[in-house]
Amino acid sequence: MTARRFLLCLLMSAACPATLLAQGPATPPLPDEPLLTLEAALSLALDNNRQVKIAALEEQKSEHQVNVVRSKRLPQFRVDALAGSLLQPFDFTFPAGSFGTYPETGPIPSTDAKIRTDAQFTSFITASVDQPLTQLYEINLGVKATELGREIAREGLRAERQKVAAKVRSGYFDLVASQAAVDALRETVKTLTEVQRVTVEHLAQQAVLRGDVLEVEARLLRSRYDLSAAENRLATQREVLNDLLGRDLEARFRVEPIPALDASGLTLDLVRQRASESRPELRQAELRARQADYERRIAKADYIPDVSLSVRYMGFYNYEVLPSNVAVAGVFVSWEPFDWKRRSNKVAERTRAVEQARSGAQQARSQVAIEVGAKYRSWSEAALLVPAARTGYEAAREQLRVTTNRYKDEAALLKDLLQAQARSSETQFQYQQALSSYWGAMAELRRAMGDE
Repeated sequence: MTARRFLLCLLMSAACPATLLAQGPATPPLPDEPLLTLEAALSLALDNNRQVKIAALEEQKSEHQVNVVRSKRLPQFRVDALAGSLLQPFDFTFPAGSFGTYPETGPIPSTDAKIRTDAQFTSFITASVDQPLTQLYEINLGVKATELGREIAREGLRAERQKVAAKVRSGYFDLVASQAAVDALRETVKTLTEVQRVTVEHLAQQAVLRGDVLEVEARLLRSRYDLSAAENRLATQREVLNDLLGRDLEARFRVEPIPALDASGLTLDLVRQRASESRPELRQAELRARQADYERRIAKADYIPDVSLSVRYMGFYNYEVLPSNVAVAGVFVSWEPFDWKRRSNKVAERTRAVEQARSGAQQARSQVAIEVGAKYRSWSEAALLVPAARTGYEAAREQLRVTTNRYKDEAALLKDLLQAQARSSETQFQYQQALSSYWGAMAELRRAMGDE
């Protein structure tokens, strides 16, 4: 085989991979790099992502808040105790006849009686059990409001899961494109290294020109730089994806090839309808409006007097005259007749909050519709770019084939062949990027629709 034909075979093996990106990577997975599928990545992220865990803890906190408010329906127990030394004597004076005047004995007591409790150690204990009655209406409103808060937290968890899922999909597809680029550049460097060796040998035999050697060397150096940059970009993207998955940043893995276009037949009306039914932000806005209305009703309930069934105990120890134990059972009423318009202003403020929440819900629906429209149009544009990039790649491959045949017939220069090979590699990368952009846009569209 002549040097010319050997060089030609090397270039063709690098320039014309057997499969496209949609059919598989250029090199098989390494033994220390297990395959990570998109489904597995999504499962890991939704289970281990730190932001998802934070949102899940927020939901759990809201459940405890509901239980706290519910406990107010039950009897409330309270015990207070004060123990210490009197700072001054404690005196009682009973005037003469304060207990009555009788014919046989006269006034009792006959003279003013003074009883003193010296400054000594004493204690005072009170205990109460109150079962709310009229307060139950306000408490039940509070329970409803906190339950809505729990639902808002749940929707927040859904929103975070959707956000993380979209990031994982976008990062995954970007990683696929970068990995394919690295595979292609590694093969290019390997081929150009061999081409350089053969070209240098034949320069010594004066079979090629010095310019051909320099051209191959320049392309090799550029390819090594491109490979280094691509590997660095791939390493960073791996770390970002590992962080989303909630695992060690240094974990090694490879990803699946990008699938072909998804002919899902989505329309703008369809995606907007799905978004209106599934977006957590819309559900949260509606829940906040309902929650604001409950808070307004709670403010109005403040006008109702507090009435409770009550049992109370008081104990006095080391006090002269005072009884040691006093127990009372009955109805306890608490009401503030004059509040200087505090309650009316609070109700007015909560009414304005309801109007704000309802306007916010309407604004959220408009913003979601705009966002969904933008994501849908970006996805449609990306879908149009893929066939254009694929056609460009096929055209570059055909041009490389023609140039190769001309070079074989000595009708084209090595420079022409190298340019055709570079163009083929460039269009292949553009096709990979177009596929990645398409699936990234699809990931964003699915998030905008409310899918996980």
